[in-house]
Amino acid sequence: MRKIILLFFCIYLFAANIYKPLKEIPYDEDLALIGKRMFFDINLNSSKVSCNTCHDLNLTGSGSNNSGINTDNLLNPPTVLNIAYSNLFFKDASVNNLYEQVEQTLLRDMHLDKNDLDNILQNNVTYNVLFEKVGLKANTNSAILALVEFEKALVTLDSPFDLFLKGDSLAISERAKNGLKLFNKYGCLACHNGDNFGTNMISSVNNDFFQHCEFSDSEMVKIPTLRNITLTAPYSYNGGYHYLEDIIRAKTACQLGIIMPDKDVDDIIEFLKTLEGKRPRILDKQ
Repeated sequence: MRKIILLFFCIYLFAANIYKPLKEIPYDEDLALIGKRMFFDINLNSSKVSCNTCHDLNLTGSGSNNSGINTDNLLNPPTVLNIAYSNLFFKDASVNNLYEQVEQTLLRDMHLDKNDLDNILQNNVTYNVLFEKVGLKANTNSAILALVEFEKALVTLDSPFDLFLKGDSLAISERAKNGLKLFNKYGCLACHNGDNFGTNMISSVNNDFFQHCEFSDSEMVKIPTLRNITLTAPYSYNGGYHYLEDIIRAKTACQLGIIMPDKDVDDIIEFLKTLEGKRPRILDKQ
């Protein structure tokens, strides 16, 4: 019994040195609430498409190949939960700051014209009043600032694993603790590291071990976050995996050249479940 206690104490110390619990990122709530309104607004363009069309915050912050945008099924929209903890943005990791991420999403990915968006906002009484209250004009630049503040607010605090990191040894199960040990043993943390368990480096999948390892992320791509991963199916950039156990087996086979035992897969999933945090409070604010 003493050996078991010592083992999990060592796991706790190891995890505490590598991972840190998420903390709320300071944000301007009044501006964030404007950004929230814009995030859900389908009337900012003629296509009746909002940010929420792909990144559905009524569900998980993650869209799917059936979002209505990616009709060619080439890209599975990533979650926007905890996006402010990211250091890199977009599949090719071409952007490294939140402001530019929002700007490119609006003007490039959503095909919004800056002048058109300026006109829509300037002719909208509600947005004029709201932006005036925070000392800004209703235009595209202000819209980007508002959406950035809203994204800062989308932190999912106090996941069971975060509570474990804070010292509550009972916050996660024994199987989840073993899953954490296996997660580190198999080297998953080499890519899925940092407070956000990813989104801070680029890598590629090794296709040398087995045939049929041609992931859509075979080229160098941004490592996705594993936080709230149990909620954000489907998985992989092409959305080709609907179950965690399937993508874990595929990634370990292709990346490591091993067939992971079923029990190890199950325990790692138990650990991944502990990364599910609380619903951001901004989503319930009016």
